[in-house]
Amino acid sequence: MIALMLGAVLISFSSVMIVLAGLPPDVAGFYRLMGGGLTMMAVLAWCGRLNLITPRILKWGLVGGLFYAGDFFFWHRCIGYVGPGMATMLGNFQVIPLTILSVILLKERVTRLQLLAIPLALAGLYLMVGVQWDTFSADFRMGVYFGLLTALFYALYLFSLKYALAEVRADPLVIAAVVAVITGVILGSLAVGGGQSFVIPSLESLAAISALALGCHAVGCFLIARGMQFVRGAAIGLILLLQPVLSYIWDILFFAKPVVWVELAGVAAALAGIYIGSVRPGKSHTE
Repeated sequence: MIALMLGAVLISFSSVMIVLAGLPPDVAGFYRLMGGGLTMMAVLAWCGRLNLITPRILKWGLVGGLFYAGDFFFWHRCIGYVGPGMATMLGNFQVIPLTILSVILLKERVTRLQLLAIPLALAGLYLMVGVQWDTFSADFRMGVYFGLLTALFYALYLFSLKYALAEVRADPLVIAAVVAVITGVILGSLAVGGGQSFVIPSLESLAAISALALGCHAVGCFLIARGMQFVRGAAIGLILLLQPVLSYIWDILFFAKPVVWVELAGVAAALAGIYIGSVRPGKSHTE
């Protein structure tokens, strides 16, 4: 359980490090995914497991990488518009499209309580952004749209990853490493096409992007994957809620995000809906 909690805490700093790095969105994604992916590849090489990367793994890695690139493309832009806390919360609404996809395409069983999760999460979303919608700037509204697109692409990524793990029966670390490197290549290509600079402007930026790639992504993902093996499904969902909760707290502490009570009520309702919707009956929600 300690590994799972520590992994969630590390990943909660991801959006903070992106802000501190001050890099263009796709460049930040490139350094994060490529750095984290190559670190995981190095671990696989050290363990003598690079031979587990097969053509089928690469095929599913490409599928997952396309969706993952969409996730980061919209999320990094969302952070610039609405801040790290709100962006992380919006991205976690992936539980809604993921549940819908799982029911329609995988014929998974959903309990009545889980069906309640969708309107509860949507009610939380309304309290977070809907109540004050007319007072928001055009950029903030665009950030909300980007955040919801982040949730959609993250759901598609998780769905493809879940299907790939069942189809190929691969080591999760192998899939994660391949997806990370492919996603890094895609984001790097988008950065080149968009004329974004890859120059790291300062030591602070270098420290932030290094912490993002090595600490938040590589170590954080490894600890979560490791911790999931020893924690029951319901507890996993609860512990992983540390990520959006802490990201929201870091936004308040580090970037002086204004505390709006109706928004906080929406965050609480959304987290409850996300948690309920993330736990599958009779199995871990992370499978």
